[in-house]
Amino acid sequence: MNINKILPLIKEKKPDTGFTLIELLLGSALMALVVSMAGWGLVYIIGTDQKAAAKETIQYNSNRAVEFLTDEVKLGRRIESDAVAALAEAPDFTLPTGARPILVFQVADVPQRIIYYTRPIGDTEVWEGPDVIERWGPPLDENGEYDPAEINNPGNWESSILIDSIDNTAQTPTCDTGWQPSNTTNSTEGFNACVNPEGKLVKLNLATTTSNKTWQEDVNYQVETMAFARSNIVQGFTDEDTPIFTINGKKLTVAQSADIKFEILGGEITCGAGGVDIPVTTNLYINETKQTWDTDSPLNLPNQESGTTFDVESIAGNRSVCGKYYLETSTADADNQQVEVLVNGDPVPDVAPFGDQSTIESFLTDYIEDGKIKLAENQAIYLFELGSKDKSSSAFDLQDNVVLATVDSAD
Repeated sequence: MNINKILPLIKEKKPDTGFTLIELLLGSALMALVVSMAGWGLVYIIGTDQKAAAKETIQYNSNRAVEFLTDEVKLGRRIESDAVAALAEAPDFTLPTGARPILVFQVADVPQRIIYYTRPIGDTEVWEGPDVIERWGPPLDENGEYDPAEINNPGNWESSILIDSIDNTAQTPTCDTGWQPSNTTNSTEGFNACVNPEGKLVKLNLATTTSNKTWQEDVNYQVETMAFARSNIVQGFTDEDTPIFTINGKKLTVAQSADIKFEILGGEITCGAGGVDIPVTTNLYINETKQTWDTDSPLNLPNQESGTTFDVESIAGNRSVCGKYYLETSTADADNQQVEVLVNGDPVPDVAPFGDQSTIESFLTDYIEDGKIKLAENQAIYLFELGSKDKSSSAFDLQDNVVLATVDSAD
């Protein structure tokens, strides 16, 4: 707007006189107002554009991060319902100060657990805060697959940042009935997870945030998704690609008419280091019904119908020795940490025997190769811990009872 067109409208027509000081000040004020309004409009447009770009960026980054997470979880055999306790399954990993483990899962042929955790950013880092999500696990090659040269060297694994701009507003995840928050000991903030009882499904919640002085408010984005580990441990395919059996949680189910044999490979549990032996009883349940078994000999069960389920139960003590000691555990509980079900290619648990007891390896001499379980595709091994329920205890050595299952097609 031209000031020379404004001032004549407000001054008296006096062709022989100039503008007064008041008229000049008023005109200048009007011009400043017009310029300010134009400037404010420009700032608003720039801020709106920046805000839209920031929202688009965190949406893209969040969706890509969740996509990466779900793709890797699909490789898993089991998702840990207690991420904090499961850190014991990754002895080469050290949790950074202030970090919170959220997602921990097991992948076949990977010797230690894969871990996703959040941590606050440091003052000198270039990442956007307030938190980041980091991944610890085997490095990936240029094809996005686990580097075969490093997969068995967890001592060389390093953490890498998956995504920044993670919200640090404290929040407790709301899980469905029967599901468990993966981290109940710390505030999970902008990244949390709920795991189903079988350890096969996980509901992930990711909240990101970013801010800028230009728009003077936070831009927030939240995404929820469901990820699933491999639904079954499938063993013993026939020529028609039909599995002989599956393991859901820790329960074995024959997937076709089959002959199945259970046998005890050994085990040892004593009343304290060097103490008397504690007797161990092994029971088998077929479709949740107890089966008679003289455990001095293998139990052969021919012609089991497709869909038949099998659970193995171990009991230590008979209340007559070691202060009337008695402890039982079973594969019927999918979350039971006192039993491991291993198939071909699984790593041998890295635990030391209690006291002077025999090692896991001593009972699995014929079933180990290069630190991994070496079985036929139609076999599975059960390792029972009957001395302690605490995985951090020196008595937790997973060799108190060792059972082998072999499944053959009945056709």
